[in-house]
Formats: sequence, structure tokens, C-alpha cells
Amino acid sequence: MTDPQITETTNEARQGETSGHMRWVLLVSIVLAIVAVAAIWLWIV
Repeated sequence: MTDPQITETTNEARQGETSGHMRWVLLVSIVLAIVAVAAIWLWIV
């Protein structure tokens, strides 16, 4: 017995953020992490 084929639209299947705001959050947090590590490294050295 075969399972019925499930058909979803792209938006229904994606279930994620596509506006690009999360890319900015990721970029800013990576930059802040790099700055924090550099500041700690400069403080220690």
C-alpha cells in the first residue's frame, strides 16, 4: 500500500523566516563575538 502524496506550497513547507532579518541578527552577533574575543585577547596580552 502506498502512502498518499503530500502536496504543500513553498511557504507551507519552509516554515521559516525569509525576510532577511535573521541574517542581520546573525551578522551582528558574530561581529560582537569577534570584538569581544579580540578585546579579551588584547587585555590578556
